[in-house]
Amino acid sequence: MTSSIETLPPELFRFILAYLSPEDTSALAQTCHRMNIITRDDKIWQQYFLQRYIFSTNSIQYSDEEYLPSSALKFTEPPDNCTWQEYFIQRSLQDKHIRSLLNEIISIRIKRIHNAELISSTYGFLAFDVLRHYFSPSIDTSKQLNTSITLNLRNLTREYYSLDIARLISRNIGLSLLNDLKNRTETRTEGKALINALFIIQCFHPYGIFLSLNRLHLIGERLINDPIFSTLNVNEKCESIIKTMKIEKFLAANGGDEYYDLENSFLFSTFNGKPTIPLTLVAIFCALADECGLIAQPIGFPGEVMIQVEQSLNNSIPLIISIFDGKIITLNEINVRLADVLDRPLTYPLFITPIIELVIRSARNIINSISRYTTSSLNSYGLYAAVSILKILGDGALPFAFHSMINVIKEHFPMDIRFLEMLSSPLTTLNDDLDQIRNQDLNPLPIEEKRRINSSPKFYAGQIFQHKQYNYWGVICGWDLICMASTLWQVRMGITNLLRGASQPFYHILANDSSRRYVAEDNINTDAFNLIDDQQEKYSIVQNLCSIDDIGKYFERVDVINARFIPNNELRNEYPDDFV
Repeated sequence: MTSSIETLPPELFRFILAYLSPEDTSALAQTCHRMNIITRDDKIWQQYFLQRYIFSTNSIQYSDEEYLPSSALKFTEPPDNCTWQEYFIQRSLQDKHIRSLLNEIISIRIKRIHNAELISSTYGFLAFDVLRHYFSPSIDTSKQLNTSITLNLRNLTREYYSLDIARLISRNIGLSLLNDLKNRTETRTEGKALINALFIIQCFHPYGIFLSLNRLHLIGERLINDPIFSTLNVNEKCESIIKTMKIEKFLAANGGDEYYDLENSFLFSTFNGKPTIPLTLVAIFCALADECGLIAQPIGFPGEVMIQVEQSLNNSIPLIISIFDGKIITLNEINVRLADVLDRPLTYPLFITPIIELVIRSARNIINSISRYTTSSLNSYGLYAAVSILKILGDGALPFAFHSMINVIKEHFPMDIRFLEMLSSPLTTLNDDLDQIRNQDLNPLPIEEKRRINSSPKFYAGQIFQHKQYNYWGVICGWDLICMASTLWQVRMGITNLLRGASQPFYHILANDSSRRYVAEDNINTDAFNLIDDQQEKYSIVQNLCSIDDIGKYFERVDVINARFIPNNELRNEYPDDFV
């Protein structure tokens, strides 16, 4: 007797299978011959694949025709004439290997750098389809559910290493794109060329790879679908684009601190509404002009970047746009503005600035910002981007003292072997440093235990506290029995003015502004958190602490009720008496 389920038509089965997971469908295939045949339907496996995977390739190349990283997000057909089911199985096996390497990185100190580089070099973008499932709710907004449930379920150590590896992949892709741009025999200057070149710099931003430039395509579509737009002349179309940019919050930064903010050199901030520098606005205008069928190209002047837009065939004089002023200007106005820096007045045709020259110019902007504001949390990322650009696209001359620069890179980017290899030369000792890094990766130094003895610190690693003087919130991630900072630091911080001076325990802490600090026991208040009656306020404080970049480097999860973070194995081994 045939069961009723077996009499269902294949089309209905396809509808039902859409609600199952790929794993459940594979299990169903093993129940009988007919189920095995029905579950081989490749349309079902295509649907499963597109639901699970975003990235189609491990790397991308520089393009002046489509927005980066669009080429890594396209799925057409499975490779090598395999079926969607075979392709799904192939990617599932790769996912299993990536998760295995990630688990080793989290749980074992040996070969941590090697395994991270293996994920980056072997899988690249494809690893993002695994790593993104472990990103924190601040990055993956789909995880922003009930606050208390989210906090209790989060594995901070897995989040930390998943994001750290994703950033490594992003930076390595940035290096590849710079080499690709350098090796191109011909690079257009109009359209998407400049915005894609700035996207390369974006790869070095901590959240850079999560930016999509396709928003510009959607803005362009709205412009050209407006029936009035097609009736406009070139001048009016340019004015419409400028007006649209202002509506979309692509705005010029004011002078002073706002103008030289390092954030301005990264597209991520611009696409999130922060006013920016002319070079970025020029790139956005050129891309939107291309969407609207106009040819717009960047023109670099001393201290300024403008745009040249080609007119119709019967008008050979192009338009010049000062995007910073938000208007079309004449050549005479430019000559008056730049009279003090020009050797002679400009005449048509104007020189179109090559894309590589503008990228190098952006690197110099970054260096200028770092030099002005030495405490920005983005400085290490900006340094990495600027050095990469100048080393690959420039003349090789680097902006800072080599050893101090390398120390910053090694401190903030310990897994970036490829970058350090690029900087090494027979004239430096970097090859010795690389050998030392590789040896320590294979044979890590033992963790030095810190035991609680007679003069034990009052507080414990993992405790949430409020600073008594400055009122910021933080979490303790280590301690010393007495102040171990230099005499110069103690003088600068006024340690002698404290009741117990330098002879009291000092704590290594992570503050809620993501900074690392060294705090005297006299300034630690662990009771403040428990005195808060509003539970939502407590969760807000903890969420803020959980968003600290390095929190997962030390702690695995958070216990809101007991106002403390639970350490990962490495911190437990370093402070064994703190976690009995």
